[in-house]
Amino acid sequence: MSAFLEVRDLTVSFPTEDGVVHAVEQVSFDLQRGKTLAVVGESGSGKSVTSSAIMGLVNRRAASVTGQVLLDGQDLLAMDDDQVRQLRGSKMAMIFQDPMSSLHPFYRIGAQLAEAVRVHNKVSKDQARARAVEMLAKVGIPDAQSRADDYPHQLSGGMRQRVMIAMALINDRIC
Repeated sequence: MSAFLEVRDLTVSFPTEDGVVHAVEQVSFDLQRGKTLAVVGESGSGKSVTSSAIMGLVNRRAASVTGQVLLDGQDLLAMDDDQVRQLRGSKMAMIFQDPMSSLHPFYRIGAQLAEAVRVHNKVSKDQARARAVEMLAKVGIPDAQSRADDYPHQLSGGMRQRVMIAMALINDRIC
């Protein structure tokens, strides 16, 4: 059985005034569907750059990204930006460390979650809202129905992190 995610010789380099910085060098791993992989290392060791490269979030005009990243057999590094964007939120997602940099401060969290649903599914606004409330409840947000109308700054740090988990999982058919 092939892995859900296969990373082969992933290398990410950034040209700088002082020369080329090799942020990630020949990283390889497999991840089976339903399993968890922990990437551990000290600050600056390339964990975030590795994740960002897999998600297609590294600007390919400002960096060199080589190797192979297969998601369900599809090579993400061979795809154009639009193709990878279609997979983000439906087949892959990333939960960033700082939710305040990921959540838009001017939009209610329910609206942000509902938008993630509507980008990948043909559903009404009401159906997307219901899915948003359902996911908020699943990640342990109390009174999810009314909390969906809150702005990010109205939630605690832990609640904002749970909103990001809900956003990462909202289009997963299992949840």
